[in-house]
Amino acid sequence: MDAEAKKHLLRQIPHAVYVITCQAHGQTVASTVTWATQASFEPPLVAICLKRDSATYHAVQAAQCFVLNFLGEGQKDLAQKFFKHVEPEGFTLAGVPFQPSPTFRFPVFPDMAGHLECRVLSAVEKGDHGVVVAECLEAAKGEGKGILLLSTTGWNYGG
Repeated sequence: MDAEAKKHLLRQIPHAVYVITCQAHGQTVASTVTWATQASFEPPLVAICLKRDSATYHAVQAAQCFVLNFLGEGQKDLAQKFFKHVEPEGFTLAGVPFQPSPTFRFPVFPDMAGHLECRVLSAVEKGDHGVVVAECLEAAKGEGKGILLLSTTGWNYGG
């Protein structure tokens, strides 16, 4: 295989940027993720890919649910805050105000573009990332406008 062609083409797949939140074993996780897509209309499903050796993947597997927070255009700085683990301080994570989601009580960020509350249905563990399929139980729009695309950030994740 032509490794450069593979890397180039895989990086051309468009992705938005999200912050996934979850709570398990008394710990809150919030991580920036980019591999997510709608997977079904009825029931409404999403598929997300999480690095299998990450605290986020283990928390999602334990809790069997998560919140997918959508970052708005121009919110690259918010995405950067969740590259590494942060502990909640009151109702903030990395200095970003949140409120508990209606269903799972996981952090949602009103200043972002919106969020989906999702219940895990299955996971496939075939590579270094697990593919998690989840049903969307709740959705809400936030204050953020548009959607933050990975291609606009100057970052690469893939290839």
